[in-house]
Amino acid sequence: MIIPRAPDSSSTSDIAPVAPDRIRSKSLRNLLNYWDSKAHQLERLPSRADLQPDEMVPFLPFVALINVQAGPPRFQFRLVGTGIVGAMGRETTNRNVDEALFGANAPNVETFFSMPLDNRGPAYATGQYTIAPSGRTLAFETLLLPLSSDGTAIDMLLGGLVGERVQRDEQICGFQYDFFSPLVQTAAP
Repeated sequence: MIIPRAPDSSSTSDIAPVAPDRIRSKSLRNLLNYWDSKAHQLERLPSRADLQPDEMVPFLPFVALINVQAGPPRFQFRLVGTGIVGAMGRETTNRNVDEALFGANAPNVETFFSMPLDNRGPAYATGQYTIAPSGRTLAFETLLLPLSSDGTAIDMLLGGLVGERVQRDEQICGFQYDFFSPLVQTAAP
């Protein structure tokens, strides 16, 4: 299968979905299975209230909750797990995507974050970030899943990110997606 690269526009309708078996991280596969089982059990998109942290313990450090602000969508990290903070080397809780780590790549990040809104299902990405002062690159993979307080309108994303850890004396100075794509629909919201 040819893996689609990040598009230059905000349209995601021409990006081919990938199968969930592309996810390498066990934590992200478990997160997807958890969300999928909730969606099947509820027969709708899960809400934040449907998530039980005690059911998520094995992968909870790699989980984030992202608020979706109405209008042209804007995304704010509401809660970011310790595994994500370690991988990214900084805390992003209560920060908007366009003011967090992503700099000039914020438009691509926002396009990826819009995929679950457009497709009403999971989206997946892999990529890398460049570290200063060494210039080395670290790999990551990430997953976004739609949540809805009313079962219809998507008002939050359940995210997961697993990546190599940034060291204390380092910081991310560059970021890019290798590709991002919706996952083949697994739940029937």
